[in-house]
Amino acid sequence: MAVEQKSRESIILLVLASLALMTMFIEIMLVPALPAMIQDFPQQANWIPWVLSIYMLVGAVVTPLVGKLGDMHGKKRVLIAVMIVYLIALLGGGFSITISNALFGTTSIFVLLFFRALQGIGMGMFTLAFGIVRDTFPPKKVPMAIGIISSMFAVGVSIGLIGGGWITSVGKWNDAFYVVSVPFFILTVASAYVIRETSVPQRGSLDVPGAFLLGAGIFLFLFSLVQGEEAGWSSASFIAPIVLSLVLLVSFVLVERRAREPIVRPSLFKNRGIFGANVVALFVGITMFMVFQTLPFFLMTPTFAGGLFGLEDTLEVGIYMLPNAIATLIFSGIGGMQARRTGAFKVLITGMAILSAGFVSLLVFHSTFLELALSQAILGAGIALCMVSLINVVVESCPKSEFGVASGMNTLFRIVGGSIGPVLATAILATNTIAFGSMVLYTEEGYVQAWAVGLAFALIGLAASIFLRPREVCSVDDLVSADQDADGTKL
Repeated sequence: MAVEQKSRESIILLVLASLALMTMFIEIMLVPALPAMIQDFPQQANWIPWVLSIYMLVGAVVTPLVGKLGDMHGKKRVLIAVMIVYLIALLGGGFSITISNALFGTTSIFVLLFFRALQGIGMGMFTLAFGIVRDTFPPKKVPMAIGIISSMFAVGVSIGLIGGGWITSVGKWNDAFYVVSVPFFILTVASAYVIRETSVPQRGSLDVPGAFLLGAGIFLFLFSLVQGEEAGWSSASFIAPIVLSLVLLVSFVLVERRAREPIVRPSLFKNRGIFGANVVALFVGITMFMVFQTLPFFLMTPTFAGGLFGLEDTLEVGIYMLPNAIATLIFSGIGGMQARRTGAFKVLITGMAILSAGFVSLLVFHSTFLELALSQAILGAGIALCMVSLINVVVESCPKSEFGVASGMNTLFRIVGGSIGPVLATAILATNTIAFGSMVLYTEEGYVQAWAVGLAFALIGLAASIFLRPREVCSVDDLVSADQDADGTKL
């Protein structure tokens, strides 16, 4: 019986880890193709960064709601429903140009953005996966299982850059959606067959007003950046949406303080560790996606405009970004082991320091492939350490009874940062362009300015990780031992 239980746990972990890997692969696979996508949407090129941002923005809004639905109706049931929606969104993304031409008689990026927004619902799968692990595995195995699933984020990023580059080099960007739909369908069937519903449905309510105010506030903030880029930073088109954004976000804070079951629980911010982890998660998301938004364009910008190679093949872009992926893969494993030994906050501080050093290196060293490879490796190492340590910081900082809400909040802040990063980077790049025939190219000065802003955010995140660190922290292993002692069991 024990052997059968261990076997089932291993299969469940394999399915959930594969789900995390596949989702991150899908999230990153279009990064090498972003510059090439402009060819299909030449009149709507300023909306290209939203291919990444809209996915993250919707994910930020729905992740807490999906987690709550899992508590109310069963985590497995909600997970399968979300996976089906995600699969439909993948197929819709692949056929978006066909659908656009059929509906409007022309190619519109907004059809693609609609299906990318629908994909954002899938970000809630992470919270459900962590909850299923918590319900299924014995306490001593929970940190290990969460660590393996978290490390798959890095693996997905690693193979997503090169895999996405290859797929889009032999075909088009929409072919990537078709390719990933097949393994994701298999994962959906496997999840329905392997995972058992173990949690008891609970009564509760959804904080729909809070979710709406948060989503609308962030959307208007990002939209104001696009309008500022087009109409000018002193225009009403920029000022009006950003003022309304601030009003909505302030309203969100007020609503959350009175909500019966808020998506962001204000009381948890009294916990120094959780507050610090959420602040850092925001800046990790911003800086990580500023890197992913700028590097492909830099690699494909001609040398006369200040780019590196003027690459035309998306596979080459993926290959040239491989140092980032390899470093991410290696250091995710190192960070996971070190977090268990010394405490996740120490790893988080180290990660933010390395991420800051990576931006410094990128600002100074980006003239040759070896220089860029070095800078990318440093950035990848920092990103990996931050990503792996964030979830374990939550484990260390809150009681088990609050883990679900606290982990959902941390994911929310990271995703919000991820939605801001691409639009912010593009807004900076757009202020530094030159005309080349019918094309508009970003200049080296624009990339340098974007990376300098990235460095500033990384340093703020580093300061937050240092000054908001709890005065007393223990390792994940210590917490597991304490939990088991309390239960009267031994490791």
